[in-house]
Formats: sequence, C-alpha cells, structure tokens
Amino acid sequence: MRRVVGILVLLAMAAACGSGKVNAVTTKRAARAVALIPLHATRGAQPAIVDARGRQVILRGVNLNSYGDYYQDNRKLPPVVPVTEHDWADMASHGFNVVRLLVSWSSIEPKRGLFDDRYLARVRNAVHTAAAHGIYSVIDMHQDAWGKYIASPRQVVCPPDRTPALGWDGAPKWATLTQGASTCIQGSRENSEAVLNAWDSFYANRNGIMDQLIATWSHVARFFERETAVAGYDLLNEPNHGHDGATATEALGHYYAKAITAIRAAEAAKAAHPHIVFFEHTVFGVPVPYDFTTDTNIVFAPHNYGESIGNLPIEGLFDYFANLAKNYKTAMWVGEYGWFSDPPAQASKLARYAAKEEQLLSSGDAWWQWRQACGDPHSIGKPGGVPDAHLVHFRANNCPGDHDGGVIADWACVWRPYPRAAPGRLTRLHSTCNNEVDFDGHADRSGTIDVWFPNHGTAPPTVSGTQLSAAKVRAVPGGWRISARVNGDYTVRVATG
Repeated sequence: MRRVVGILVLLAMAAACGSGKVNAVTTKRAARAVALIPLHATRGAQPAIVDARGRQVILRGVNLNSYGDYYQDNRKLPPVVPVTEHDWADMASHGFNVVRLLVSWSSIEPKRGLFDDRYLARVRNAVHTAAAHGIYSVIDMHQDAWGKYIASPRQVVCPPDRTPALGWDGAPKWATLTQGASTCIQGSRENSEAVLNAWDSFYANRNGIMDQLIATWSHVARFFERETAVAGYDLLNEPNHGHDGATATEALGHYYAKAITAIRAAEAAKAAHPHIVFFEHTVFGVPVPYDFTTDTNIVFAPHNYGESIGNLPIEGLFDYFANLAKNYKTAMWVGEYGWFSDPPAQASKLARYAAKEEQLLSSGDAWWQWRQACGDPHSIGKPGGVPDAHLVHFRANNCPGDHDGGVIADWACVWRPYPRAAPGRLTRLHSTCNNEVDFDGHADRSGTIDVWFPNHGTAPPTVSGTQLSAAKVRAVPGGWRISARVNGDYTVRVATG
C-alpha cells in the first residue's frame, strides 16, 4: 500500500511540477484574553497571511495535542501530556508565534447535536494562555484513522497478512459508520475496511454525518468569533479518501466549501475580523479541486514529511505543494513536518527543509509535535505495545512515566531567525540556522518590521539595510526582538557580531 501511495504522489508531483530560564506570567493573568493583532489571508498574484497593519506575517511554531481525545490502549499510560505554563513560555522563548492546537470532534460533540462547551472553554483558555505569550492558535479538527472507536476488539483474530488495529482520534462513536467491516490492518492504520468504510460514509453524508461536522464548525466559529488570538481553523486533518479517491476528493471539496460557508455565517453577527480557514490535501497527498470555493480568506496547509515518513524528497514535495498553492492562488503554510529518530543525523535534512521553505517564501509551519506521551497511539504502535524508552519530538520524552527530556538541541534550525511581520510583501528571505537573517521586501507605505533572533550566548545582533530607520534591539526570553521602520523597496540584515 505504501509503495502504491508513493507512486501516486510522485506521479502527481511530476504532473504538477513538469532554552534558558523564562519569566512566566501567572495562570490567572494568562487565562485572560490578550488582543493579538488580527490576521487574515489574501488570494491572487501575491497571496499571504497579513495582519491588520498590512504586514505580511510568517507563522512558525509547533503542534500541541494536549486537548486531543486519543484512544488509550494501556490504562497506566495516558495518551497525552498536559500543557503547562512553562510549556507556553518555552514555546515563546524559541521564537514561536503560533501553535496548531488539536481538538477532537469526539470531545466537542460526544452526543449528536449536544456540544460540550466546557471542553471548548478549556480550549479557549489555552488560546488565551498562548496569546499571553504572543502566540496565535490555529484550531485543528484533528483525526487519525477516523477515530478512537475503530480499534480491534481484544478477542479479534486477523488473517495471516493482517494485524489488529489500535484506535486513534477524531470522530465520535455515533459518527463512526463502518458497516461492521473488519478493523484489521495491513501495515498502515489507514487501510482497514472499517476505516475506509467510515470515510465512505462521511463522503456519502450517510446519516447526515458530514452535515453534522459542518454544524460543529458553525458552533466552534460562534464560540471563538471574537478571539483575535485565533489565527484560523484547520478544517480536517489528513483526510483519507476511502475506497474511491476521485469521488472522495470531490466530496471533500464540497465539505470544505460548506464548512467555510457555515463558519462565515456564524461569524457574520459579531466577528469584526473573520478567521482564516486552512485546508489540506488528503493523507496521500491528493488535492481537492482548485475551484472548490471563492472565499478569499483561506490558506493551503500541506504536511511535508519528505525524507521523514517515507523517502520522497523534501524539495520535491515542497515544489509539488507550492504548485498546488499557486493553482489555489493561496499562501502555503505547512501544518506538520518533523523527524522522530536520531536527531544528529536529521539536522542536515532540517537545514535543507528550512532553506527550501524560505526560497518559496512560505507562510511558515508547525513542527509535529511539542511532546509525545508514552501512551499516545503513535508511541504504543500496536495493541499491547510498549513505547520506546526515549521518544523524539520537539521535546524528548522518556518512558514510562512521561519524564520531560527537554528540547532537542539538534533542532536549532527550527527556531532560526525570521521576520515575524514585514510591511508590504517579502520578495526574498534567507537565514542561517542560528546567526543571520536577511530579507527584501516592498511596501507602498512606511511600516514596522518585527524580527525574531535567537540568543546563542552572543552580544546583541546588529541591524543594517536600506530604506530602514529607527532600528531597536530588545532582549526577550530566549533571544531578541528587532523592530525598525521600512518603506519602498527595502532590505534588512540582522546578524551576530
């Protein structure tokens, strides 16, 4: 199956391309809403994520699954690690200005038509706490292999070429319509008949379950309509295409369009700044139709696991996704990327990833993930499985017991210097992984740049450039924030020494 998927993606590509101490705020203060500058997206010849001051924004950060409703295979191993005040402060100290905040449909609507606002209030508190540290949230309707209710019963016996499946996360039990199919898998969590039937049911809107997820988005949009710290909504993580890929991608496009319409209707009454909608390709890299919506406030959000999960080239996948974004006439923001073993060996790949992302002037990314629990299905691997003693994500985690191993130093290129906001539009961006960033832009009117620069035990960085004035360098936990006025065709260089 994996070989077939790889061939399909390669064919599509060919066709398309021819930490130190930080000062933490109190929990009480963090729980209050902080008004970050509202964001929106533009489509067309120069698509971008833009703030209310007219500056192009780059969003760099991590995924956080602390609020996900995951299957728990071992009652002694919780499937998520709770997020703490120190986590939020540490994210900020690494220059992050966004978190992809995972939520679960099964927690939002555990019973059909009954929404759990207590759960959403917990998510909102996370949004406020992140905002207190200058971090936007992308609320991601997450799922893997449809949901936690497609786990093989303990007594199941699978055919010789298949194995029992773990449950994962996503849909509530009432929306898990498998027609009684087998849960046994053949290598991939995505390929059991039960998972494929569940997706077929969704795309066919069987029992109105697609309509109900759209209604869920309407409710979520009303709940967060005034939250400027919410950058936007990711409509569905890594959707499978069921048994019929052509039918599925068409139906997925219809779902995206209807969900966007529902979100806009829910926001119309009170939201002064409609939120960005992020949309994805399928889990196998297949896009929805380019004309699925006329909404302009959208961003394409692919996942680039080149040379991480599988052997597809980092740069090739980036070119493929950039071409899709060009056809959608949207900005591109990578919702997931990362490596999960042997960090010293992966550091050069990360540097290549960073260089290609900047060459394409991507709108940023979110590393998968901040810290993975010992009881996460990814860690368990199979029913009755035992997690590795040392889990590699942005932070290491040691098992059993979820002992925090700290941020992995080999990932330093993740928190490299970058312009968080730049007036007008960027025309070029380049950085080294730790000690230099230079970029060009064009602005029709004067504005202020906002640059993050990590502190590697050096003196404050120097700032130079053209059409640049009133430069200021301010020490912040973990690094420096640089501001300056720019106008016209400007250049900026920030470097150590």
